[in-house]
Amino acid sequence: MRVFIAVDLPNEIREALSDLQRELRPLTNTVRWVAPDSIHITLKFLGEIPEKRIEDIDAELTGLSWKPFTVTVHGVGFFPGTRSPRIVWAGMEAPTMEGLAEQLDIRMERLGFDKEKRAFRPHITLARAKNTRIESSLVTAAAQFEERNFGSFTVDRVFLFRSTLKASGAVYEKLKEYLL
Repeated sequence: MRVFIAVDLPNEIREALSDLQRELRPLTNTVRWVAPDSIHITLKFLGEIPEKRIEDIDAELTGLSWKPFTVTVHGVGFFPGTRSPRIVWAGMEAPTMEGLAEQLDIRMERLGFDKEKRAFRPHITLARAKNTRIESSLVTAAAQFEERNFGSFTVDRVFLFRSTLKASGAVYEKLKEYLL
């Protein structure tokens, strides 16, 4: 099973991001939009694992000690940048989220998962390029949302999710919840 650790979003934020997707969707057919119900903030992707490893992951995450924090979802951008974009994302201000992701990385490394090679960059994926890159018309149109505020919320828990890949896109299921 494919699993990852993530923050779920409140409905108000999800709706605001869905509205943005609806505005941008008619401008391109070069991306696959993330379904609004599937929008989340990934903290650590663990990948394909045998089901029996869930117990070890659960034991490592139980008792996770981290203070709840506020996240402000703000702006739109592209990875790796606007020259050859492959991912459309919503940004965020979340000062302690990087530390939480690092703590999760350390805990999962103790279980034999690879340590992240890239620095954690908090973001919410909204769309991915279908083939090579996203067309420049979408990049140009998205510029008007660079300063848009989509709302704020308090992160007081993280979840272990299962990801099931289907032709229509990934379907996510919460397996475990961990209060901060």
